[in-house]
Amino acid sequence: FDRALSGGLRKAMSGKLPVSDPAGAAWRRTRVGGKLEAQWAGLSADIGLGWPELMALKPTEIGLAVLSPGNLETVLAVRSPLANLPLKLPAGTTKTHKGTTYHLVVRGAGDDRTLDRRLGLVWARTGGILLIATSERAILLALDGNGESPFPDEPSGFAQLRLDLGELQKDLAFRREYLFPEGKSATGIVLCALRSDGENLVELCEGESGGAGASSSAGRWSTAGRHLQGAGWESDGARFFAAFRRAFLEPVPSPSSHPGVAIKPLPSADGLAGDKYQVDLTRPATAADKAGDAELPEWSALLSGASIAGWGWELDESGAVRLVVRTPSENDARFLDLSAATLKRRSGPVSREGNALRVGPGLPALAARRTGDWLWIGRRPEELENLPVPATDGNLVRWGSVDVALLKRESRFWAEAEGAFSPDTTRPYSDRILGLLGWAPSLRSVSVERRVTGSRFQEKVVFTMNPAPTTKKAPAKSANPPRAPKKG
Repeated sequence: FDRALSGGLRKAMSGKLPVSDPAGAAWRRTRVGGKLEAQWAGLSADIGLGWPELMALKPTEIGLAVLSPGNLETVLAVRSPLANLPLKLPAGTTKTHKGTTYHLVVRGAGDDRTLDRRLGLVWARTGGILLIATSERAILLALDGNGESPFPDEPSGFAQLRLDLGELQKDLAFRREYLFPEGKSATGIVLCALRSDGENLVELCEGESGGAGASSSAGRWSTAGRHLQGAGWESDGARFFAAFRRAFLEPVPSPSSHPGVAIKPLPSADGLAGDKYQVDLTRPATAADKAGDAELPEWSALLSGASIAGWGWELDESGAVRLVVRTPSENDARFLDLSAATLKRRSGPVSREGNALRVGPGLPALAARRTGDWLWIGRRPEELENLPVPATDGNLVRWGSVDVALLKRESRFWAEAEGAFSPDTTRPYSDRILGLLGWAPSLRSVSVERRVTGSRFQEKVVFTMNPAPTTKKAPAKSANPPRAPKKG
């Protein structure tokens, strides 16, 4: 793991990440990041604990258990062959649990539910393992575990992770920062492992498919040689309209759920109609004062009848977005009619040329092209030429790939793709992509596949790294260097 750790991640874990780093700055502005920064400063006053200090222990294994994300309640376990540790540990108050001595330096939020000191400090040594916990409750639970590993033989790797999705989704602090299925309860245990594959890294995950999304077969198509920033398949068909709406019809981060304009007659100029300026706060709003649903109910009826199980997407080198969905061809006319209605509501006059829609003075807005059972959607007809025909792929339910080098060209746009940063909102995609670009400078591409077999899913994520630079040897100096040519 130490050999694989590089770039901004190593700097962050070593305490050497510059303040100007954009991913680090974004992390510190989040609720969890801001809390952890302040609490880490308090812990650092008691014990210096970064990656260099951990490596000085010559560890053969390192484990980290998170009991409560909200309370920052954790246990760090380090298996070290050293009899005398090169790490200054405060003595604290000496106590005993089941014959093992531990040292209570300061209690944490896991003990007192306090907001002042969430990262407490308690430590113990037992059986060649150093245990460092942020609460007394945590150290007692660790000593009760007898050093047993929670991992089965598979999947295995040089780093492993065990996640209880049900417990994590209950925690407000964790749920704010990490993506869970929208409107669904996540359940089950997910096991992950990180492995080396030459210069690349491979992450393997396995868990119960009931909490992993839909199990219908994903559509797949060739992306070879097409210079795409990214492409993939989303397994949740219920999210298609939101993506389609933000990409083409109403390109804002959060379109209104009631976009219809409230229209009513202007008040009488002589003031006899009551509230002349429409600012009387003592009068409740009437139905005529409220915005309507516009054409959204018709969209809902059309898409629910189409039984969309999933949808695909592409982002090409120029920044053009394409969506693809499997839907009956008899829905195409109604699909374009409703698209025109939404565009007219938002942008004014709409003209139609075949399966393409334009707004205002002929500006391209939306185009569609059918390939077999699949409908491709883009902004211009030329963006939909010579596209492959997708096909379902057995037990594959979700896949995706991104070209990090091409994404870097668009990095300035991701800063506002889902709105400006605010500590009161979460930008689920922008912040993750900006973090990926900032902290993984040697990363060339990322690809992922999720397959479902029976009641379980397996997921494989491949991080393809740029090859290490080769140093060219300087040519050997000749004993008889050539003479300069004579002038003339």
